[in-house]
Amino acid sequence: MTQMTFPPNLKKRWELEARLYADIGTLDLLSRTFEKGEIDPNIYHKQFKNLLSSIVETRAALDQYHFNLDDFIKKEAMESKFPFGLEKVRRTEGDADNPLNQIDYSQIKRLPAIAADFVANTIELLDLLHLEAIATVDRILPYLDELASILTNLKIYGKDHWVTQDISQWIGWMDRQKPGQLLKTDELKKLELQASRWLSNFRRELTNL
Repeated sequence: MTQMTFPPNLKKRWELEARLYADIGTLDLLSRTFEKGEIDPNIYHKQFKNLLSSIVETRAALDQYHFNLDDFIKKEAMESKFPFGLEKVRRTEGDADNPLNQIDYSQIKRLPAIAADFVANTIELLDLLHLEAIATVDRILPYLDELASILTNLKIYGKDHWVTQDISQWIGWMDRQKPGQLLKTDELKKLELQASRWLSNFRRELTNL
């Protein structure tokens, strides 16, 4: 019997799509488990970051195949299977109705690890801010420190860029608070708005690489 063979490029695409599918499914399960209070917050956030980083890097690798996420979601009937996971992924992708506010994976391929870290940290920060009961200074501050470090060492940003300075101001404010202090609702909303602006700006700045 003749063994079927496939072009290397097609096989590679299938492997990447399989990885993306698995990561979104795992992210969905992780989110559901956390919503039920069945997983420790620290473990959740570590796994959340790892999964989002993997998803961003896989999406960047798929860009060479003119990959369309919406078509992939429909083909695999993922809306009903992984609604929680897809909500996180769409937040990563950006506004579908505004191309200027969408992540450019053709650019992200040029520095996949750094870009994935920034996007994952920002999305994870936004996710944490939605969980008001655990949004304490000591949980939020490490994300801000990581974001500031990434941008300071990135040529298109540096320490003088308004986003880097904005994050530094938040770090300075956090440093003056008690570690276990919960942020007030208005503080959470303000930081959430700013973090969304940082992510939108990062998507746009990728075009300047």
